[in-house]
Amino acid sequence: MESSDHPGADTVYERARRVMPNISLGTVYRNLKQLSETGKIREIRLSGGGNRYDKTLEVHAHFHCKACGKVTDVETGSVTAPAETGKLETVDIMFGGVCKDCLQTEKTVGRAEEKQ
Repeated sequence: MESSDHPGADTVYERARRVMPNISLGTVYRNLKQLSETGKIREIRLSGGGNRYDKTLEVHAHFHCKACGKVTDVETGSVTAPAETGKLETVDIMFGGVCKDCLQTEKTVGRAEEKQ
């Protein structure tokens, strides 16, 4: 709950082991599932597999970088559904591409390769 990133189960496991060295990966998966099902955290399903978890429950969008795998929050303004659709319960908006950091790295590496 203290993280500001969108960790996967493996990352949560590694962080939990620092505090509880004997915790199992299965325990982490079970707890993440329970927290997600009870609405304490939000599960983010990635198209390539490897779900991530988010402590922010308010409706918001995410950006998934295909180069480094990072998931970040994206401000999109108000998100609503047309009234005729019925009762809105969930909204999942995922943008995909290459993040600014990876684009900058590609440009830097590209320039260095051109000089050689």
